[in-house]
Amino acid sequence: MFPLPHMRTPACPDGRGRTRVLRAAALALALAALIMPVTATRAGAFGVSLQTGIATSPPFGSNGEVELARTQAIGAQFLKLAVDWSEVAPMSPPPGFEPANPNDPTYRWAPLDATISAIVAHGLTPVIDIAEPPAWAQSPPGSGQTRPDPNQLALFAHAVASRYDGTQPGLPRVAYWEVWNEPNASFFLQSQTRGGNVVSVDTYRTMINDFASAVHGVHSDNVVIGGALFPNAVRRPGVTAIAPLDFTRRLFCLSTGTKPRRVCQTAVNVDVWSVHPYTSGGPSTRPANPDNVWIANLTSLTTLVHAAQRVGTLVSMSPAQVWVTEFGWNSNPPDHTGVSVGLERRWVAETLYRAWEAGIEVFTWFKLNDEPANASPFQTGLYFACTDGTSSCDTPKPAAAAFRFPFVAYTSGKRRVLVWGRTPAGTRGRVRIEWLQGHRWHTFATFKTDGDGIFTGYLWLPLQANSTSAQLRATQAGAGAAPAFSLRRPPDILVTPFAP
Repeated sequence: MFPLPHMRTPACPDGRGRTRVLRAAALALALAALIMPVTATRAGAFGVSLQTGIATSPPFGSNGEVELARTQAIGAQFLKLAVDWSEVAPMSPPPGFEPANPNDPTYRWAPLDATISAIVAHGLTPVIDIAEPPAWAQSPPGSGQTRPDPNQLALFAHAVASRYDGTQPGLPRVAYWEVWNEPNASFFLQSQTRGGNVVSVDTYRTMINDFASAVHGVHSDNVVIGGALFPNAVRRPGVTAIAPLDFTRRLFCLSTGTKPRRVCQTAVNVDVWSVHPYTSGGPSTRPANPDNVWIANLTSLTTLVHAAQRVGTLVSMSPAQVWVTEFGWNSNPPDHTGVSVGLERRWVAETLYRAWEAGIEVFTWFKLNDEPANASPFQTGLYFACTDGTSSCDTPKPAAAAFRFPFVAYTSGKRRVLVWGRTPAGTRGRVRIEWLQGHRWHTFATFKTDGDGIFTGYLWLPLQANSTSAQLRATQAGAGAAPAFSLRRPPDILVTPFAP
């Protein structure tokens, strides 16, 4: 439970007459009654905090330093890096090639060495996501990058985890390793079904367990991240995706229902389970299929993961965590079918709050910068893209400020308001809660954050504030102000997360 917010002491009256003194004293008493805080009942549904990250492709080249500096400035602690396995491994393994040996001379580590070193030098924690197998590491060889050979994946995992085990001169330690991308969808893992039966679950379970054995064999406290689940069930010609909750239950051998039980003896060795909960609407929009996972029903996944560990089908030395390792919306501009940049700013703050409330421990945004509109459907960045193809003139979207310093305020009764926020980069300290009266911001409460910069509780609005249209914000010394949050809730709208 978080500490009570600390009440701000009103300014002293100037002593010009007894009437003014009495009025000031009455005002002080009234304010004291109005801002009497009520603590939040818990630190999220599962007693966790929240850290943030950015998902990106390798920031090679001259723009890399700019992007890394902006990632740090936007308050992210993690950077998820998609590593193209085929770019590191030899195109064709020569005689005597040792795929598990990081010192095999045919491995091409130099670009990845430079990237990971730069990430760590900027104070960020790298999360390595391995994908894109070379042709000889596909099953069968040459069958495509959606068909990895689990044994070859494990050998490469041992090599790359050994390369960044902290003992190699000049190279940092990497502790976070993600196993594949969206394995419940045929876009990235085939086959999903065969003869009407789901087969991707067994394939992926083998991939995770072999991968975890290799990575934990290098360092027992390395963190293996599984899942990275596609959010929706899809069944159409040429494309199949298993709903993420269905896939999770199958993988961890859990029954359906509100109290899942173990239905087989299979176990999965994984430390974090993750999802990409792209949502066709705002953060309160729920999917029609209850086995899909969007922002509004993230708790369904965290509940299932904790049940798997409780019954013993999820095996980890630590309490299992649930992460969001990719998420975003296309914004308008530049995508005319996206969500307006003003509404997106609000949605970002609400999304981080809902993720924290659901027990998500790390939330990763895809991505820092929009991709070129004429060449990519992904306009989900927190920065507008430069027209010249570089990062030097990128400008932040309004959503960037909400990601850096998220703050929400919801009415709970006539004038009672629930507030929640997270300081930039989770910096511990005191936070002022302010409300807008006319053109001026007035402080009416102060919170003390927890060790991860989270603050939350209930407050009473001042009598002068209109509870239907009041705007609140949080400020922290040295960090500035969070974007203002209106108590007037806008209507939800349907949008696609990104253009088809």
